Amino acid sequence: MNIFKHIIIAYYKMTSKYDFNGGKLLHIPKTFSEGREMYYTNEFLSDESTETFLDGKALLKVDGECTALHRELENDKYAWAFYRRQDNYKGNCITQKLPSGHQLDTYDQGGKSHNYCFLHMPEDYTTGKGTKKSEVGKQTYACITKAVENGNLPDPNKTDCPEWITCEWVGYKHQSNMDGVPYDHALIPHYDDFLPKIDIPSLEDFTELSKEKCFEGVVLQHPNGRRYKLRCNMTSKNNKWSKMSKKKPADPGVTDIRPKVLTPDGLLEWTGEKWELKN
Repeated sequence: MNIFKHIIIAYYKMTSKYDFNGGKLLHIPKTFSEGREMYYTNEFLSDESTETFLDGKALLKVDGECTALHRELENDKYAWAFYRRQDNYKGNCITQKLPSGHQLDTYDQGGKSHNYCFLHMPEDYTTGKGTKKSEVGKQTYACITKAVENGNLPDPNKTDCPEWITCEWVGYKHQSNMDGVPYDHALIPHYDDFLPKIDIPSLEDFTELSKEKCFEGVVLQHPNGRRYKLRCNMTSKNNKWSKMSKKKPADPGVTDIRPKVLTPDGLLEWTGEKWELKN
């Protein structure tokens, strides 16, 4: 690696905190199908995916729904608007296209093509009725407001604030809630403050780690900003994530590596034994 490349990587590590991560991600290795399951080969997908694995940064991948905060002007002030990523969405709701640049316009690796956009979710959005009613918008925007108040998310009215911040939407109402987040709706931004860094010397090491630890996978970012992924359930049939996620335990929270979480009450951190509010 030449000195110029070292400088690029050093610069990227200092400036990539809010890099946008809203598009579907290609896998680091090539894949093959076995029935309805997909697995990795021991061959890298491309030269760039190889560079990403060798020179990039690997952060925890979280099991949730991809969402985004978009900085928008409302009544002469900027505010965060909340969007959910939708596959091939067609309708009358407010949508935002994925920003151009590092995002894939169309995703297709080992299957059907997908096209994505972001669908706006207003603060008064609810689901369900009666005892099953969930104030989705109110709770989600409360997470955002509390995070800005506590300095965990940037103030949208500051000049150095990014236009986009993407997040995982997690909690009781989202997928199997493998991390055991004790809220219906909570957010995990896609950057270092919230996602633990994971050291992976080789693809073989990742396969072995997936047998020992229960986590969904990692997202790796190339110095040019493009991101790729590695999923534990695609390493082998013996990975711990598949065994635990298929059981869907009544007492969730089986993951070994956990992020920090933004909730309506403040920042939630895992102490090693339980979730604890830090502010």
